[in-house]
Amino acid sequence: MLKQAEIVNLIHPGLQKLIQDKNWRNGLTDIQIAAIPTILNGEDCIIEAPTAGGKTEAVLFPTLTRAAQRTGDSVHVLYLAPLKALLNDIESRAEEYAEACGLHTFKWHGDVSQKEKIDEFSNPPQVLLTTPESLEAILLRKAGWHLFFNDLQTIIIDEAHNFASGDRGCHLISLLERLESKLEKLPQRIAITATIGNPEEMLKWLAGTHHKIGKHIFVRSSFNKEKDYQIQFFFDKYDIDGEEIPSSYERLLALYNFLPSKKSIIFGGSRSNCESIASSINKLNSVNRRTIPIKVRTHHSSVSKYYREEAEKRIKIKNDLESGIDSIISTSTLELGIDIGQLDQIIQLDSLSSPSSFLQRVGRTGRRPDKPQFFRGMCVREEDIILLCGVVSLGLKCISENLCFPQRAIHILAHQLICLSLQNNGVRRKQAWQILSGAYCFSQVKENQFNELILFMISKNFLRDVDGELVVGESSEKYFLGANWQKLFAVFDSGPLYEVYEEKKHVGNLDSAFVESLEVPFLFVLGGLEWEAYKVKTESHKVFARKTVAGNVPRWVTFQGFDVPLETAKEVGKILFSDLIPPFLNDEAKTCLHSIRLQFKNLEWHEDIWVLVYDSIVIKVWSFAGDKINRTLAKLLDISDLGMSSSDYKSVTLKSKTSESKYNLEDILSFLNEIKSLSVNQSHKFLETLIHNIRLVYFSKFAKCLPENLLSQTLSEKLYDLNGLIAELQNVDIVIRSN
Repeated sequence: MLKQAEIVNLIHPGLQKLIQDKNWRNGLTDIQIAAIPTILNGEDCIIEAPTAGGKTEAVLFPTLTRAAQRTGDSVHVLYLAPLKALLNDIESRAEEYAEACGLHTFKWHGDVSQKEKIDEFSNPPQVLLTTPESLEAILLRKAGWHLFFNDLQTIIIDEAHNFASGDRGCHLISLLERLESKLEKLPQRIAITATIGNPEEMLKWLAGTHHKIGKHIFVRSSFNKEKDYQIQFFFDKYDIDGEEIPSSYERLLALYNFLPSKKSIIFGGSRSNCESIASSINKLNSVNRRTIPIKVRTHHSSVSKYYREEAEKRIKIKNDLESGIDSIISTSTLELGIDIGQLDQIIQLDSLSSPSSFLQRVGRTGRRPDKPQFFRGMCVREEDIILLCGVVSLGLKCISENLCFPQRAIHILAHQLICLSLQNNGVRRKQAWQILSGAYCFSQVKENQFNELILFMISKNFLRDVDGELVVGESSEKYFLGANWQKLFAVFDSGPLYEVYEEKKHVGNLDSAFVESLEVPFLFVLGGLEWEAYKVKTESHKVFARKTVAGNVPRWVTFQGFDVPLETAKEVGKILFSDLIPPFLNDEAKTCLHSIRLQFKNLEWHEDIWVLVYDSIVIKVWSFAGDKINRTLAKLLDISDLGMSSSDYKSVTLKSKTSESKYNLEDILSFLNEIKSLSVNQSHKFLETLIHNIRLVYFSKFAKCLPENLLSQTLSEKLYDLNGLIAELQNVDIVIRSN
């Protein structure tokens, strides 16, 4: 293995001088030492290391070194990130490192002026920082884009764990296939992640069918950072007059007293909840008449860019200065690597299901040598505390959940067909299949299904066949090509929204149902600030507002929640059936956990068994296998006419369909053993059963492009995990107990 000095000598002399000038006392980090030789060798890879481990430099130093050796008039390094804020954050570092190598960097996204983009397109930067949506816009809008990327050498995907398992990851990996189809040589692909439970699957996602499977380069933190983690629980209380004080108010007071003189991110869950917390803190400031009030702002997708960036800047300013703030209350938007300075603490309200999200969040603290990683979980519901216990326990073991990488994302395939036909001014079926079938997200889509999709899209006028060329039809123009094609650039969708303006300044968005339920003028909270709406334009979906001193918390419609993964569910089970008290619980949380354990004391579950408990009315299968696996089993039991079923992440419940009928325990055991005996290759019958019995629901704006049978297949992959169910059953014994 090369020594540090030898690796430093491999990178560009300008970067070597930069390291010397910056006086990096500890030299290169472990992940930089491990990654630089592999990347310089041009190999595809995943770079995994904890937050603040130096991953960005581990990737940019060798890719810029390679790019500096090229002379072509083209983008050499394409850097893709999930958020514009992340690109804004990395821009200054990327520019500094690129300049040290004699290279030019440009950031391309929706907030950058068209003039700047036109200038850069005419004279391509060697390093381009952008998002998948902006890359889609380039491919659709910029004639000659293949020359812009003609000498592309490396593609970097930052925060890959945030992309990979969702629709945006499918979109991104499809875009890369379209991009690379115009290049003479395949570029290197690199994915950067802070944490991933199944890197071997991510490598397949990264490679598709046109790349070789790359390397997983993984380094744990080289030092054992002190950790100050605690989960707190709040019970209802009574004052001296016997009046009930709700647990939620007790928690609010504890939170309020926890914030002064510290820099905090509070993860509040939903957008409405974030605004509610901000409003409550503002009210407590008034009630308590603090000399120095607690200053907070909110940060989520419905807060405008201006106010999000203002919050990010003000959290870095000292609290005692007028413009500084104490805390940002966020959904998950600040989970990723946006730089918001030296944080003192992370506070999680209610539950969290993902250990990788926990590791991302808590990794934002403790970056100063003398400060620990600091986390407080504040719960008021029993269900939240056991979930959070499971997540924190896994986090302490540095365990992340496995991601589910789609292989049958047919709605994204429909989207890409429309885009490809626009990009090429028409495309032949065979050519489209050759390009798009290389993406991992379509690896379980057969060519006959692809042709079936095209025929349906033609029948519904999303596409037209003109002399063998597929071109867009009127339905695509109607649904996707209005508003300057914005609906086509992004695969994600949201509910109908009103834009909120303070004169000409964009403040954020409100859900239509909230706005239309109120009479003007009305008060609301957005961005952690109180507003009064004085005008609403329903035709253009605009609200005009001015700042005020009180407001109602708005609602936003959300289309799906987050499943509890297998890893978290099993850890919850281990905690519930252990005698050990997790060291990170406060006294009230310990009392609460003890009470919950008493509810399960007769179950005697452990990770090598599933416990089937029955009485005359109900059968309950305690698996602790997570939402997706339990949902799969519940659906199969329901379809097989064995009873009416329901599920959560802990168990599956089966009831008789009528008061006269009674379930047959032997039939249910036989059914479970039948699934258990299957190999993955033998599961086709059960998979078809799931597909044919699925309830079709809204999940994407491109779902309307799919015939029902292909829509069912796509939905089935999103909702169910048959292979996971088979694997779990094969790893456990089924124990029967009467209730």
